[in-house]
This record gives sequence, C-alpha cells and structure tokens, in this order.
Amino acid sequence: MKTPQKIFKTLLITSLILAPIMKVSAKEARIFLSSGSGVFTAGKDMTTRLIVNSGGGAGINAAEAIIKFDPKFLKVKSINKKPSIFTLWTKEPKFSNTAGTIEFGGGNPAKFKDTAGQIFAITFTSLKSGKTEFTIATGTAQILTADGYAENIFKEKYQSFMTFGNSSAVRAAQIFSKKMSGKILLQIQKNGEAWYVYPVDNRRYFLGRPEDAFNLMRKLGLGVNHAYITNYKTFPTKMLGKILIDVEDKGRAYYIYPVDKKAYYLGRPHDAFRIMREKGLGIKNSDLDKIDDWAI
Repeated sequence: MKTPQKIFKTLLITSLILAPIMKVSAKEARIFLSSGSGVFTAGKDMTTRLIVNSGGGAGINAAEAIIKFDPKFLKVKSINKKPSIFTLWTKEPKFSNTAGTIEFGGGNPAKFKDTAGQIFAITFTSLKSGKTEFTIATGTAQILTADGYAENIFKEKYQSFMTFGNSSAVRAAQIFSKKMSGKILLQIQKNGEAWYVYPVDNRRYFLGRPEDAFNLMRKLGLGVNHAYITNYKTFPTKMLGKILIDVEDKGRAYYIYPVDKKAYYLGRPHDAFRIMREKGLGIKNSDLDKIDDWAI
C-alpha cells in the first residue's frame, strides 16, 4: 500500500513530467460546498458535495483543507468518496462531530481543469433550528497546480451559511427563489460576486470569472433552432431567464432577460460576463442565503 508521502511524490513527479517550458499564468481556485447555502428543514438529513474549482490556467492535481462547522447545529453521518475527481488520498477524508471538522488531502496524476469537480459527498443531520456557518480553517487549504510548479492557488476565504427552520420557513425560501428565477444576482455586501438563478431548478450558480460564467451558461443552455430565436422580438414567459443555444448557428448563446423579455447575445466570455453584470440585480446576503446554491 502506498503511503501518503509516496502518493504525494507520485503527484509531484507526474506534474513535473507534464510541466511546460513556460509557466502558465496561475488563476485563483476555490473549495466550496455545493448546496452550502439555503434554507432547509430542521431535524432532517441532507447531502451536500464538497467541490473544487480549478481556476482555469494549467489545471490542478491536488488539494487539501479542513472544513469547520458548528456541531451544535449539525452532525456528520457519513462521507462518500464515490464519485470523486481524486483517485489518491494523502489524507483520507474524515470528520469529527466533537471538534466540528471535516478534513482531507487528495490528488490525481491527471489534470483537472473544469469549474466544479466533486471531491466527496457529505451527509449531515440537522440538530436544531437556526443559522449556521461553514468555513475553511485558516492556513489549511491548498489547491496545487498541475504544471510542474505545484503552486498553491487557493486564494479565496470560503464562508457559507445554512438556515434550518420549520416547513413554513422552507416554503418562504422556495417562494423567494422562484421569484428570483432566471435573474442574475449581484452580491452587493461582498465583492459584487455574480450568481445566476437557473429557472429549471431555482438554484443559484456562481458565475466566477468571465470564462467560468461563459462555460456555465453554455452548460445550462437550452438548444433551439435558429428560427425560434429570430422569430421573437419578445419571448414567451416560459423562456424568461433561460439561456438559448442556437444549434443551427455555431451554438451561439443568448440570455433571455426577464425584465424586457428580449434576447441578448452572449458572444465571447468577456462579452457574456459584461452582459450578465449589466443585467444583474443587487441583493443582500440575507436574501441571497435563502436561495440554495449549486455547482455543475
């Protein structure tokens, strides 16, 4: 059996073999919980996924962190490593309901370059009503580039809130999420981060960098023929807030803005990002936290 040290050495050697002659500009990467915010029913089990974002650039092949939670509010029942983007573990995922921690260290000789790779799934039991927080313990997080330099590109302080309440509170949050369906939300009390509320599931998806926003919109887009897009000056209610992909015209993407019901061409990543921010609606953290967040 390989020890953690041998596994880590394997990852570094693989990274060096694949290293380019010129260093690829490093990006910022994140570790976060999918469905790490929202309003949920107290006293019930829920499953969320721990996700890593590669940050673009050369890609990543290793990460580690300690996630902190309040054991007065939550109890971890299990961690499921299947599926996972990691195939090797320098530190087996484990949890402590006494300390309120989840920790791991994992990697893969292959590069991961996408926006949302599952590390593992976590099943919690909520113990009481109220609002609780998830954070990453200071100084514990690393996301290493797969370019031969093993640079730590984890830059963002992670913080997420879950609210547990009765059925009335959950229903109120669901009504609010539906009201925000199809909108771009700008987090005015943080750094203006942008989120897209997908009309199909009324969950919010983080738009991140221009490339992330562009790729996400295409993943969530609905394919239609060219005539459907050109025949409408204003679109029907069922299409409001959706992303339409013209399957007969090079897969061009259009955002159907719910306010004026018109189609806006998303173009290149920076064009798409600009339109998203121009059409965005400012929202307070307390309202944003009512909407379940997700990642694909």
